[in-house]
Amino acid sequence: MSFPVVITGMGAVTVFGDGCTALFEALRKGESGLHELRGIAVARGKNRSAQIEDPRRTGPWRLSDMAVDAAREALAQAGGPAPGVTGLYVGTTGGDNRALEDRWEDFLAARRALAAGADPQVDDELAEAMVRFPIGVLADVLAHRLGIEGPRYAVTNACASGTTATAMALLALRQGTVDRAVVVGADHLKATSYWGAERAGFVGHDLRPFHADRDGSVLGDGAGALVLERAADTAAHGGTPLAGLAGWAITCDDNPHAIIPPEDGASNAEAVRLALADAGISPEEVDYFNAHGTGTPLIDRLETASARLVFGDRAGQVAISSTKSIVGHLAAASPIIEAIATVYCLTEQWVHPTAKLDRIDPALTLDYVPLRGRPQRIRAAVSNSLGGGGTNAVLAFRPQDSAQAAPDAFEPVPDVVVTGTGAVSRLGDGPDALEAAYGPNVAPGRTRPYSVLDHIDAAAGYQYLSRSAQLGFGAAAQAMADAGLPVPLPAEGPLAGRRVAVVMGTAVGGLSAMAETLCPHLSADPTRITPSMSLDHGPQLAATLVCRAAGVTGPMVTLISGPAAGLQAVEVGRALLAAGACDIVIAGGGDAGDAPTRDAARLLASRQGRAGEEPTDSAACVVLERADGARERGAPVRAVVTGCASWSEPQAPDRTEAAAGALTRCLTAVGAAGADRPHLSYHVGKGNLSDTGEVKLLASGFQPEALGGALAAGPLLAVVAAVARVAVEPGAAAIVSTVAPGGSAAALRLAGPDGGRG
Repeated sequence: MSFPVVITGMGAVTVFGDGCTALFEALRKGESGLHELRGIAVARGKNRSAQIEDPRRTGPWRLSDMAVDAAREALAQAGGPAPGVTGLYVGTTGGDNRALEDRWEDFLAARRALAAGADPQVDDELAEAMVRFPIGVLADVLAHRLGIEGPRYAVTNACASGTTATAMALLALRQGTVDRAVVVGADHLKATSYWGAERAGFVGHDLRPFHADRDGSVLGDGAGALVLERAADTAAHGGTPLAGLAGWAITCDDNPHAIIPPEDGASNAEAVRLALADAGISPEEVDYFNAHGTGTPLIDRLETASARLVFGDRAGQVAISSTKSIVGHLAAASPIIEAIATVYCLTEQWVHPTAKLDRIDPALTLDYVPLRGRPQRIRAAVSNSLGGGGTNAVLAFRPQDSAQAAPDAFEPVPDVVVTGTGAVSRLGDGPDALEAAYGPNVAPGRTRPYSVLDHIDAAAGYQYLSRSAQLGFGAAAQAMADAGLPVPLPAEGPLAGRRVAVVMGTAVGGLSAMAETLCPHLSADPTRITPSMSLDHGPQLAATLVCRAAGVTGPMVTLISGPAAGLQAVEVGRALLAAGACDIVIAGGGDAGDAPTRDAARLLASRQGRAGEEPTDSAACVVLERADGARERGAPVRAVVTGCASWSEPQAPDRTEAAAGALTRCLTAVGAAGADRPHLSYHVGKGNLSDTGEVKLLASGFQPEALGGALAAGPLLAVVAAVARVAVEPGAAAIVSTVAPGGSAAALRLAGPDGGRG
C-alpha cells in the first residue's frame, strides 16, 4: 500500500489574472478568455491567443515571474514552510528561452564578431539570455527566488510536461525521497512556438473543443503550481488537504510521431486504466474526465475513443469538459491548470463547462458539458494530458476526505543492475572508446563523424531529425544490443514493450538547432517556415526515437535538468522500477555540440575572462533492471546501482562555483562519506571533492576533460566507463558525481556484479 498523497496548495496565473480565485470565477462563467493575438505576425488569419496582457507581465523574464508568483500562492495556501525535504519539479517546453530568440540578431552579431577575432558586444541582458536559454534553467531560477533547497528536476514532455512532473513528485513522496513537493508548469507564447505549431497544422482560428466546426488550438501564456504532501504529514503540521492525488500513469503511443497521435485512443486508454489501477479506483467510480481538449479534430476524436474504451457502456454518464476552451492552450502549464480545475470541480461537486460548444460534432456522442456548468456528484476524477512525441499522461483524483490509511514504513528501493551500456563521445562510439580517457595521454579521438545510420536503416528517416535526438538514439541502440534486448521488443511476454520505460536527460536538446533554423525566418519572412523546422527538433525526440525503434509503449520521460540530467535519468529510472511501473529502463543522456551552443559557451567564457569548455556531440545510455528480473531472463549483469541521489542549493543560475554542500549531501546519501571501503572516483563538472568533508575516494584515472563539454552526457559517460571497470575488478565500487551551475549536484554508486563484496 502506498502512502496517500494530498494536494495542499494551488497557484495560478492565467489570462484572467493572478490567483486561483480569478481562474475559478472564469470556470464558473464558462466564457473563453481568448482575444486578439498581439506582437507576433499572424499566419493565415489565425489571430487568436490567450496571452496575458497585464502591464506588469512584461520584460524578458516574464515567464519566471509568472511561475514564481504561482508557486508562492500555492506555498502560502499550503501553510508556508514544512519540516523535512522539499523537492521542486518543473515542467516546461520553452522556459525563458524566448529572451534569446527575441534577440537572435544581436546573438548572431556577437557570434560573427567572435569568429572574426573582434570584441563581441554582449550586454548584461544578452548574457543572461544565453545563460537561461536551456529551458531547465527555469527550475534553477525558481529555486533561487523561492529559496528551495532539495532535489530539483526539470521535465519536458511537450504539452504533458506538467503531468509528468506531477507524477515524478507523487512517486518521490511515496518512496520517501521528499516530504513535500512543489510542482510548477509554466510556458508563454512566443513567435517560434506559434509559427512552428501553425505550420504543423495545430493552430486554429478559434479554440472550440468537440465543436462541429473546430479547426485547431489557440496558444497562450500561463503558470500553475501545486504543493503535494503525504496525508499523514499534512495532518501532523495542521495543513488542510484540498484533494487526494491518488494515482498516475504514463504511456507512449505505439510507433510514436512527433505530433500526430493514433486516433484509436488505445494508448491513451491504457494510461487512464493504469492511473485508475494505481489509485485503486474502478472505472465505475469516475464521474468527471478533464480532457486534454485542444480543439484539434484528431485529439477530440482520440479522447472520445479513449473514454469509450475505458468506461464502456457508461461512457455517456461521465462528464467531460475542456479547461483549454476557457484559458487557452498553455503548453506545459496546461496540465497543472487543468489539475487545479479538476480539484475545484471535485471540491465543489460541480463540473465546469466546455466554452463555445454550441454545436457538438455529430460524430462525438458523449457528455461534453456544453456552455454551462452544472452540479455533479464526483466520486473520482481523472485529468488527461497528451504530449507531442507520443506521451499519454494521466492523474487520478479523489475527494480530500477519502484518503487511505498510511503504511507503517516506506518500501525499500531494490538493488538495480546495469545490463547494457552504450556511448557516443568525441573519443569514438561504444564503451571501449572511453578507455582512451584513462592515463596521461588522451587519444586523438574519432576517426570519422558519428552517424545515426550506423544504428538504423536510412529508410527510417532518423537522419533528418535533430542531432541531439540522433545521438541519444545511437547510445540507446548500443545499450540495448549489449543487454541482449531484441529490437523491436515483443508486444507480449516478459520483454513486452509496455513493460519498458525510456528516461532521457539533456541540457539543451534540439532547441538550439530549432532557434537557429526558425529565428532568421521570423525576422525575414516567417511564411518560409516549414513543419519540419520545428517538429524535427523537440527536446523529447531522443526518447521518442528509442520508443519508435524498440517498440516501447511504457513510461517515457525527458529530463532537461542541465549537466545533472543524465544521472537524474538513472535516478528516475530506478524509482520507476521500484514502483513496479516497468521491468526494464533505458536511461540515457545526450546533447549536440552545435554552433549556437558552442558559440554561447565561448561568448560567456570570454565575457568572464576565462577559457570556455566547448560543447561536443555526446550521448550515453544504460539499461537498468531489477536484479531478480535480470537473473530470470539470463541477462548479463555488468554492475549494481546501489544508490543515486540529487540535491540542489538555491543558487542563481549564472553562479558557476561548486555547490559543495549539495555534493556532500549526495555523496553521503549514496554511501561515499564515511564508507568502510574507498571507492573509485569519477567526478565530472565543477567542484573539488576535497571540499566535501570526509569521503573515502580513490582516483580512478578517468579524465573527464577528455570528453570535452559533454553536458548531460558527461556524467553518464563516466558511469559507462565505471561500469566497465567495476565489472572486471572483484570487490570494486565506484562513485560517479557531478556539480552544475545553479547549485545542482548528483551522485551515483556502482558496485561490481558481485555487489562489491569481493
